Amino acid sequence: MSEKIRPILAAEDEESDRMILELAFGSAKLPCPLVFVPDGQEAMDYLSGKGRYADRAAHPLPALIVLDLKMPRMNGFDVLGWLAEQPDLKQIPAVVLSSSAHECDMNIARQLGAREYFVKPHNLDELIKIAHQMQALWLSAATTDNRHAANE
Repeated sequence: MSEKIRPILAAEDEESDRMILELAFGSAKLPCPLVFVPDGQEAMDYLSGKGRYADRAAHPLPALIVLDLKMPRMNGFDVLGWLAEQPDLKQIPAVVLSSSAHECDMNIARQLGAREYFVKPHNLDELIKIAHQMQALWLSAATTDNRHAANE
C-alpha cells in the first residue's frame, strides 16, 4: 500500500491570498497538495489531530507549514510558540509568508522557530520563486521519503 504524499498546511485567512498561493504552487509544480486552514487555531487543531482532523489517513501531518502572521483567533506567532512546545511536531518545518516586512516581525518569527520568513510579493512570478525555494529547502526530502515508503 502506498503512503499519501504529505500535504503543505497553509494557515491563511484571506480567500484571495489562498487562490494566489494555489496558483503559484501549482505553477511551480510542487508535488505536495495544499491544505488550507483559516486561522492559527485551526492550524493547531489540524496538527494535533483534534476534532474534524482526528483521522490521520484523511488529514496526514504536513511536510511543511506555511503561516500568515495576521489571522483571526490565533495568529502565526501564536502557532509558532505552540509548535515550539510540541516535541512530536518539531521536525515539521514552519515558514512565515506574510505581508509584513517589519524587521521586528521577522526577528520574533525566527526566535519562535520559523525556518524562514518570506514577505508576500506583489507578483505571481516572485511567489512562484518562493514556492521553488520551499520545495528545494524542505519538500524534496519529504517527497523522496514518501516515494521510498511507497516502494517498500
